[in-house]
Amino acid sequence: MKAVLWRELRVNGRSLLIWGAILMFLTFFTMSAFGAFEFEGQLDQYVELFPESMRKVFGLDRLSLSEPLGYYGTEVYIMVLLFGSIYAAILGAGLMAKEEEEKTIEFLLARPVSRAQILAGKLLALLVYVFLFNVLIGLSALAAFKSYVSSDYSRDALLGLLAAPFLAHLAFASFGFLLAFFFTRRRSAMPTSIGLVLAFYFCDVLATLSEKMEFLGYLTPFHYVNAADIVMNGQVGGINILVLLGASAAAMGASYILYRRRDILI
Repeated sequence: MKAVLWRELRVNGRSLLIWGAILMFLTFFTMSAFGAFEFEGQLDQYVELFPESMRKVFGLDRLSLSEPLGYYGTEVYIMVLLFGSIYAAILGAGLMAKEEEEKTIEFLLARPVSRAQILAGKLLALLVYVFLFNVLIGLSALAAFKSYVSSDYSRDALLGLLAAPFLAHLAFASFGFLLAFFFTRRRSAMPTSIGLVLAFYFCDVLATLSEKMEFLGYLTPFHYVNAADIVMNGQVGGINILVLLGASAAAMGASYILYRRRDILI
């Protein structure tokens, strides 16, 4: 298992650095604009000019752009959540789909390790990468708050906003990992994983805009890490945490069952 873990960590390190660096830069750069706006006190007046539907989608009906957490939750958080979920889904799908496509499954099965150990090594690598990805973004956000925010804000709520994306990213990484078992090529598995993220996001938007579609929100990970809910409650809800961890565990468990029964052509 250790050999599989270190191999995956070494192979996928470049993508982590690229995605992490891009979102770190966007986080810090976007927050830098708050330093110029926070003393003007006119942002909320401009928000009132937006359509009600737009305000609901971005949480501006409950959050204020003039407040640090409101600004982060509407301008930065959704970017980290959505693009980070895409990265996580691509990573999860690529870990398994690449083996048969590149015929490296021969190398793995030839070694004295069981399928369970191979899967455990890959899942552990997935967990490590998702964790490190969120740590990088979290450090960038903390540095930006320290540099550009002088007004008071809830530290607990900020930590909630930094921790919540990890739960969603882990769920999407697990979903992508599971989807890979239905494809033998990354060119098919990865676009499908991206499509899954976008479909869930679209469902969350529909649930926000229409009361008739509200039930769709409970089917998407985005519903359980809503920025406005976290800011107003000061934390991520305990039930929401359990739901996302449960969904991740279910996807990983299903992956284990499929991998044990899978006929692998080498």
